[in-house]
Amino acid sequence: MPFAIRLLSLIVVAFAFGCSVALTKDAEAVRVVTDNQKERCEFIKLITVRVGLGPDKPGSALKKALNQTAAAGGNSFYLISSNGDIDGASVSGEALKCSL
Repeated sequence: MPFAIRLLSLIVVAFAFGCSVALTKDAEAVRVVTDNQKERCEFIKLITVRVGLGPDKPGSALKKALNQTAAAGGNSFYLISSNGDIDGASVSGEALKCSL
């Protein structure tokens, strides 16, 4: 295999796996809540994220939403919608402060 093709293949693989989203330390404590649990929570803000690259687009979109929830001071996330297709994945929900 020519060097240029090997190099291009390596760059594509590194780019695809380098785009995965990791949970922050604070986001590891964020919990996804149900309708009933949400009633005992304080709304902080609406969160909408979209991920277009990487091997696990839906998982990365959820992790990104949990990271944003933690950054906003929330400890819970209420999932409103999630969508995924060949072009990427998106998650919308509410960042909440709950006393669970």
